[in-house]
Amino acid sequence: MKVLIVHFRSAPGRDWKPSPQHHESGAADSAGTDGVSLEMMKRRNLLESMGHKVAICSAYDWAEYPVPALEFDSDETRRMMRNLFERISDYASEHDLENDFQRSCAELRREFDNMIADFSPDMLFVHNVLCLPIHPAATVALTELIRDKKMPCAAIHHDILSEGAYKFRPTCGFARAVLEGYYPPTMDNIRHWTINTRNQRALKEKGVDAGVIHDSMDFDERLDPQSYSKLRAELRGKHGIGAGDIVLFMGARIVPNKRIEIAGQLTAAVDNSRGELVGRRLYNGEAFTDSSRVVLALAGRPEAAFLDYQKELFGLFDSMKVDWMYVGDEVRPFRSEEEGVYALYPDMYAMADFVLYPTGWEGFGNQLLEAFAARLPVAVFEYPVFKEDIAPRGVRVVSLGDAVEQEGSGMFRLPRQVADRASREIIDILTSSEQYNSIADNNVEAGKQYFSFDVLREHLKGALAWAESVNPG
Repeated sequence: MKVLIVHFRSAPGRDWKPSPQHHESGAADSAGTDGVSLEMMKRRNLLESMGHKVAICSAYDWAEYPVPALEFDSDETRRMMRNLFERISDYASEHDLENDFQRSCAELRREFDNMIADFSPDMLFVHNVLCLPIHPAATVALTELIRDKKMPCAAIHHDILSEGAYKFRPTCGFARAVLEGYYPPTMDNIRHWTINTRNQRALKEKGVDAGVIHDSMDFDERLDPQSYSKLRAELRGKHGIGAGDIVLFMGARIVPNKRIEIAGQLTAAVDNSRGELVGRRLYNGEAFTDSSRVVLALAGRPEAAFLDYQKELFGLFDSMKVDWMYVGDEVRPFRSEEEGVYALYPDMYAMADFVLYPTGWEGFGNQLLEAFAARLPVAVFEYPVFKEDIAPRGVRVVSLGDAVEQEGSGMFRLPRQVADRASREIIDILTSSEQYNSIADNNVEAGKQYFSFDVLREHLKGALAWAESVNPG
């Protein structure tokens, strides 16, 4: 079959090389490193290994079908979002707003029609465009295309309208009609999946039946020992990290719901207990000495909309006297050692000893699975989807509880007793090779059983079989 995958953003393919005309994304852009883009690439690789022809449509020029107008973080889309969900301020009336919206839809529809005419897909996989109103014109244009062409569409909903992390308040009747009529659209040639059971229930309340397909990882493929040692030495050496230093690592994007300030709190708590570390051997045989450091490494890319959060966060770490570094400028969706850039997974994880995951909300938790696959222990805030869909699978983590304290600045902190208890557990694991490896083995086995490519492959087979039944010709 010929499969077209559509999303606002995407990661480049394995064989992609930047051309002289390629526009490098700015530092304030998570292009190709966000969880949805990574999940799309996993689907692509599996579908191709199953013998299908796959193309991707996104805003980026490394897609087979680049549609720059799909970018949701553009001036035009931000203006439209502001007038639909905050206040009509750039138009004289609701009628003018609707006219401009329809103009944007028509432009996108022309791009989509050209793409369909060129590729002639047998089915679509659409990620997030049909469920999250961050670019409503794209949703409406794509929905109309699916309706008119009657193509089978597997709609994968990583985030949905009713999630607590998202608030959309329509400014007028037109905006309300868009929200109520398109999120998500329902028709016989669209089949819905979401990545967690909470969203499955929320969609059910709207009369939409959806299956569940969690995020996944290839737990059988990891860096070989020689490549791992080389990358670890290269990255740690580049950033002045010694063999006996401890690197606490965060790979999540620099956005507020990740609550990265808590990672600073935990780093400070571990460092304040360095008396329990000095003179002891770490899990890898290295000695922690008086001169050894506890370093927080942030490898996630930021988003343009949250640069104020990044600035405030980095200022907070400085005021706390935390030993921290930002290495996200070196992260890309691909590795190019000549250019000094690396993939987030598995490359950047090679420099880490322990992963921190204090996020307050996730649709699932891509970086959590990456940590498991990298055989790294993790400290996890028990966000709702973790408690419901991940913890029951038997994973072992350092719990950060499920409650936080919010300060006047808007930043979050763990209760003191929780942070102190978690830091002691982190130290115990870091100084016991037996416990460290036992946790890694356990989490890899749980991952293989519940979140592996075998699970994703069966989902893809089911979606393809359904598409054939909808469009047998």
